[in-house]
Amino acid sequence: MTQCLNCEIPVMPQQAYCMGCGQKTQLKRLSLHEVTHEAIHYFTHADKSIFSLLKQLLVNNGKVGKEYIAGKRKKYFPPLNFFLIVGTVFVLIISLVNKPAENIINNYPELNHISDPVQREKVSNIYQRRDTAIGFMNKYSNVVAMIALPLICFIYWLFYVKGKYNYTEHLVGCLYMVGFTNLLYATIFVPVTLIIGINSSGISVTPILIFMLFQVIYNSIYYFHFMGKYTRGAAFKATAVSIFATAFWYVISASLVSLYIYNAFWGILE
Repeated sequence: MTQCLNCEIPVMPQQAYCMGCGQKTQLKRLSLHEVTHEAIHYFTHADKSIFSLLKQLLVNNGKVGKEYIAGKRKKYFPPLNFFLIVGTVFVLIISLVNKPAENIINNYPELNHISDPVQREKVSNIYQRRDTAIGFMNKYSNVVAMIALPLICFIYWLFYVKGKYNYTEHLVGCLYMVGFTNLLYATIFVPVTLIIGINSSGISVTPILIFMLFQVIYNSIYYFHFMGKYTRGAAFKATAVSIFATAFWYVISASLVSLYIYNAFWGILE
């Protein structure tokens, strides 16, 4: 009789796994191979790998959150872990492709055509704050996503307050939904806009509108399946709520960014 090295519950010599915590009873000394193997296993485990989750979120979308809440916790990659990993990937990719200007005059030569020094300084400050805002969004986009998530989730919960899910369960569903759309934005949408020459720095309106349309479509389908009521009325409601939630967040975030860029919050952050 020995003890589990993790939880110290007694284990028999023939036991491969601890009955208390599930850890292996026979552990080898840590090596680079062991650590690498565990990391790969974590992401590619057939039962609940992150790649399997991505496939399910693409094919079955809202059914993932629905089944996870219903009790199939071992079937899917954990929602919070997924969202945090997506946040890390999001920050990395956006930071690499969107770098703020280091020299305002060199990067914005149109400033040289403004003869009035007061007006030139004013416009220069706007450009500077714009680059600062882009840098902030790049560096802290995961934090912004964490702030956006509970607000977006609250809207869905509010519209479905008489439904079968409480706020926490809606939050779990939104972790999968928002995480998936954010991942597609960072890994597909941003590279494509760069390849075809569209400004994806967050200032150009066209790519934002395109992605908003994609979000509305995906979120509508997701919540239609997530709520599990397959009627025309349910489809219409899921679409209407998704349009409102998406527009609400973009209006709030765009308004805050614009207030900072154009008047530094009435000079407070000048």
